[in-house]
Amino acid sequence: MKKLERMNAIIFLLHEYGKLTAKDIARRLEVSERTIYRDMDALSQTNVPIITFEGQQGGYEIASSYFIPSIRLSEQEILYFSLLLKLGKEMKVPELFKNYDLLSMKLLNAVPTDSRHKLRRFLDKFKVSINRINPDDYVENILETVIQSLEEDKQLKISYYTPLKVTITDRIISPSRFTFDEGGWYITGYCHLREDKRTFRLDRIQSIELLESTCSYPADWKSKENSKHAARHYQLQINRSFFEVIKHNDYMANRQILKEGEKLLVDVCTEFEDSLLELALKNPTAVHIIGPESFYEHMREIVSKLGQLYN
Repeated sequence: MKKLERMNAIIFLLHEYGKLTAKDIARRLEVSERTIYRDMDALSQTNVPIITFEGQQGGYEIASSYFIPSIRLSEQEILYFSLLLKLGKEMKVPELFKNYDLLSMKLLNAVPTDSRHKLRRFLDKFKVSINRINPDDYVENILETVIQSLEEDKQLKISYYTPLKVTITDRIISPSRFTFDEGGWYITGYCHLREDKRTFRLDRIQSIELLESTCSYPADWKSKENSKHAARHYQLQINRSFFEVIKHNDYMANRQILKEGEKLLVDVCTEFEDSLLELALKNPTAVHIIGPESFYEHMREIVSKLGQLYN
């Protein structure tokens, strides 16, 4: 966190929690107490009314009359932004989830105290459960570097950890897509080392550097990308009652019922083939894959391997 951001954070912390010691502030901002003492001196020199209390019960307060300028948002808008912010924390957006408390305080500071307490009570009761992957941390400035690479069409140099082989390799990549899936953030692009498309999980990147080189791809890259992510038609036989359970899932958005009855014959047009495989494997008595033939055979291979493994 830069000095100016940290000084603003101190103001918001004192405004939100009242009297705090240098140790309390240092712990919340993950810096040393010596750094906080220097920041307090700097705040005093800019005429921020910091009140200092000496002794064992000492600490710092900010004068209650001190006004902290805030963006003009309605309470409803602040609620919406707070929900999105909490979602961002649960998604562990790089460089956001660690600063969630500070950003949340900045938003809540824009509403009166009574409303702030009500919003906090609601946010404490709002839970998000979307993660199957829970990264511990990311290298510094990774999100900023990835965004800049995609904005400016520049290559990235990364050191990437592959857990299956327990190796770290240096790669030059030309990114093409940035995605989030089940708790993990991924960047997909052309790997110049492997000379093929690769997807890298951000929390496995050990170092990252933006290069001056413009992204470059094979001549058939765009056509291959489009074909790999093009929607295909699949035919499923689904129990009518179970169809009511899953019909609003994203992979069922573009569907057509071909045959009515207790078991529906449904044509599904989707790019999420893996989701249909998972659906059929988890619900074998309710979902039966009919076609296309290649998809049917793929399921037979999976079931055969499972049978050999668990026989």
